[in-house]
This record gives sequence, C-alpha cells and structure tokens, in this order.
Amino acid sequence: MKRMQKFIASLCLVALMACGVCGCTVNNHVVYFSGGAGFGNVFRIGDLRCPLKEAKVYLANYKNLYGTVGSVSLWDDDFDTVSMESSIKDSVISHLSNVYSFDLYARDQKISLTKKEEAAIEDAAKEYYASLSKEEVKYLRVSESDIQQMYKNYALAEKVYFTLMDTVDDEVSEDEARVMDAYVLFVTDKQLAQSIANKIAAGNEFETLVNTYSEKDKTVVSFGRHTYSTEIESVVFQLNNGDISSMLSDEDGFYFFQCVNKYNEQLSEENKSNVIAERKEELVHQIIASQNETYYSHLNQKLWDKTSMNLDESITTDSFFEVLNSHISY
Repeated sequence: MKRMQKFIASLCLVALMACGVCGCTVNNHVVYFSGGAGFGNVFRIGDLRCPLKEAKVYLANYKNLYGTVGSVSLWDDDFDTVSMESSIKDSVISHLSNVYSFDLYARDQKISLTKKEEAAIEDAAKEYYASLSKEEVKYLRVSESDIQQMYKNYALAEKVYFTLMDTVDDEVSEDEARVMDAYVLFVTDKQLAQSIANKIAAGNEFETLVNTYSEKDKTVVSFGRHTYSTEIESVVFQLNNGDISSMLSDEDGFYFFQCVNKYNEQLSEENKSNVIAERKEELVHQIIASQNETYYSHLNQKLWDKTSMNLDESITTDSFFEVLNSHISY
C-alpha cells in the first residue's frame, strides 16, 4: 500500500496542469483545444487516448480518498468545495497523463505485463467491479472489461516506475548528505549588510548581531546541500565550527553564517533518504521529459470543463488503487 501511495504521489508531483489564455499543458506540452483527443476522450498522448470513464473512476476515488480528514467531510458547505473540486481534477489529469506517458515509455522500451500479472489484473477487476453499487456503475458507465483495461494501464505504468526506481543508486556519500547547523544572519539592505560586516570585523559577537539585525525568524538553522545557491554553499560548507563567513549574497539579499556544527550526525543520516528520494524524482522527470520530446498531447478542455464530480453520498467507491495493489505489487 505504501509503495502504491509513493507511486501516486510521484506522478502527481511531476506535472500539475497549468492553464493559459489559448490552451493549457499536459506534461509541459502546450495543448490547444482542437478536439484532437477524439470524441469521448479526455486527452490524447501520442496515439493513446484516455476515455472519460477512466477519468471519472479516478475522480470518484480521489474524491472519497482525499475528501475527508478524520471523520470530517471536506465536501460540506462549510468548506470551499469549488476549489477542492478544481484541485482534485487537476491532480487526476496530472496522475493519468503521467500513467499514459509511462505506458508509452513501456511500449518504446518493450516492457510488458506478464501472463501472471494479467491474470492478477483480471481478478482485481472482478473484485473492484463487484464492489460498485448500481448507482456507481450508472454514474461511472463502466463495465468489468473497462476496469480491467484501466488496471492494465495503471499496472504497466507502476511496473515501469518501480523498475526504474530499482536502478537508482542508493549509495550516498557523507558529504552529499551532510547537514550543518549555523547561525544565519540575513538582511535585504546592502548598506546595512556592509555595516554588519564592519561590526563582525570589529569583533562584535555574532549571535548578538543575528538577534539584532536578522530578518529571518530562526537564528540557528540546520540545512543540507541545495538549500542555498551554489555560490553561497561553496563558501558555507567550507566553514569549521566557530568560523564566520564573509558577506554573501543572492537574489534575495545578503547573508552571514557562523558554523555551529559542520556535521550534524543525526540529521545527516536522516537526510540520506531525502537525497535518494530526490534522485528518484529527478529520474521520473527525465522520463517524462523524454516522452515530451517525442509525443504531442491534446486535452479535450470542453469535455473536461463540463465534467464534475458527483457529490451524491451514494458514490462512495474509494478502493480502485487498493484492490489492484492487493493483487499485484512491484
């Protein structure tokens, strides 16, 4: 279940839909509203078309999975349901467009489902379809074979994703994962920054200067690589305990650092998993980008705009992903 949640989160982070004046984007492609997705389809990527019924299955499940916090429903009138629906629709398009991009990648790389996996998908489709009420089948307009095809699309994308994730190097050097603790003094005014530099040179206590002048909320900050600009980090990560940096700057303002602990052992060890996660996310971005260079996409904006989530309490299905992953996992 956790691996499935990681897969969903990764795909949704890669490409959230952005709207423009004459079109929008799916996977960073400008998509003009030419109807190129085909009748009854939400979008097309390459020669693969996503039918509306598939998007509605995702919508219904997203609505029920993420529409409650504890026992509180976010679909009550007390909440902004319009923004909530828009956000979920964006996430569904993002998720599905990336599933289809991975399916195209699978075809290009000759990756396919095994007979055993297809048999498991068939069983999953039977179980999920049987769980749907008459009202849900009527709303979704799906058959068992429709669910089976949706599961094939999803399982193939999931197989590609986790196959790729297994290729990511999980060796992280201490320097790459290093987290240091430092007093950070930040100001936006250059003249003030120069005055602070003079006070440091004159021997004023750095902690006092931080408490007096810094425009940041925190005085002691723990941070790793890629927190600040390359130019700043090239200086800061050379500091030893007690050292104070020269005046450093980026587009936001002016910084001074005093190293408190150049290697926070506990946080550095914990950060190794973050470094590996960043590598995996970057690999996903690369795969999607490679698909963007090869395939063009169309979004049926009119169809998607008039598609709304059914807030009827009888539509309660939320097990689409869970059922599949109880039958097949990577």
